[in-house]
Amino acid sequence: MIIIDTSIWIEFFRQNPEYVREMTSLLENRQGVAIEPVFAELVYGSKSRKERNLLMAYWKVLPKFSIQEGFLLESAEYANTNNHQNLGIGLIDSIIIMVTWQNQARLWTLDKKLMNSIDARFLYLPDERERPQ
Repeated sequence: MIIIDTSIWIEFFRQNPEYVREMTSLLENRQGVAIEPVFAELVYGSKSRKERNLLMAYWKVLPKFSIQEGFLLESAEYANTNNHQNLGIGLIDSIIIMVTWQNQARLWTLDKKLMNSIDARFLYLPDERERPQ
């Protein structure tokens, strides 16, 4: 399963052809997974009711990884212990890292700090689909 980060969703909604085909394939094959922190960021940045409605329509139908009680505090502790704040890595990104690990998923992102903060075996790079896990 592939967790799709905010940066990829933005490119998809902008209809960037570099991302639309791959994203469509993931969504159609139900390999793309939604997580609440990513959709919270997308809704927070939405500029109209139409955009929010579109986001919520995707949220309702996508497979999801849920976040259990206490998980946000665990993620904050992990981020604090690993000096994420001083490295410019926010709490939401720390949560995304933890959700990825917890579910043994892969993460598709364009965020360089996030990419550098997670073991490469947890990253999804479309041009490297056959990479050993």
